[in-house]
Amino acid sequence: MSQQERVLPLFPLERVVLFPGMSLPLRIFEERYKVMIGACQVTDQVFGVLLIRSGSEVGAPAIPERVGCTARMLRVDRLPDGRINILTIGERRFRLLGPARAVAEGYLVGDARLLTDHATPPVPTDLVKNVTAEFAKYEQARLAGRQQTPLRPELARDPMRLSYQVAASLHIHPRESQQLLELDQVAGRLQHELELLKRENRPAPKTIGPFSMN
Repeated sequence: MSQQERVLPLFPLERVVLFPGMSLPLRIFEERYKVMIGACQVTDQVFGVLLIRSGSEVGAPAIPERVGCTARMLRVDRLPDGRINILTIGERRFRLLGPARAVAEGYLVGDARLLTDHATPPVPTDLVKNVTAEFAKYEQARLAGRQQTPLRPELARDPMRLSYQVAASLHIHPRESQQLLELDQVAGRLQHELELLKRENRPAPKTIGPFSMN
C-alpha cells in the first residue's frame, strides 16, 4: 500500500458522522471494541469511524458506508466495571477500497485510502460570507431561549476548515451529513451547506386554526 493507503480498525455508528476537527466521546462496552481500543493504544491511536449503512452498532458486524473519518484517541479512561470511556477527534477523511471484513476478535477492519480535499475550483469569497451569515442565523435560532449559551469557537476563515465546522454543527439527518462528508470539493461542500442552512433557517409554515367542532 502507498503512504495514503492503510488498514484501519473500524468503528461503525448508527447516528453519527464524524468530520475532521470534530470531537467525539465514545463509551466502549463490547469486548470486541475493548480489544480494538487496546490494539490502537499500542500502535498509532487511530481508527476509522463510519456511518452504518445497514445493521446495528451492537451484535453482528454492521455494513458501513465506504467514506468515513479517522479518529485519533486523545484520552482513554478505563472504568472499574470494565467499560472504557474515550475522547477522540476527527482527523482525515478516508474511503474504503473494498468491503469491510471482520477479524478474529470480532471487530471490523478495512483497506482505506486517505482522501484530500480539492481547492479547485477556487472558493468564491461571497460563498464563504453567505455560509458564515446563514450559519450565524442558524445558531442564533437554535440557541434561542436557553438560559446559558454554550461557548462556540470562532468560525474558521479557511474555507476547508469552515466547511467541516459547519458540517459538524448541523443538526440534520445522518444521511445528509454523510453526503457532505463524501464531497471532495470544498466549494461544493460549502454550496451544499448553504442550501441546507437556508432550508433550516426558513420559517415554519403557519398553521390554520383553531377549528370549530360545528
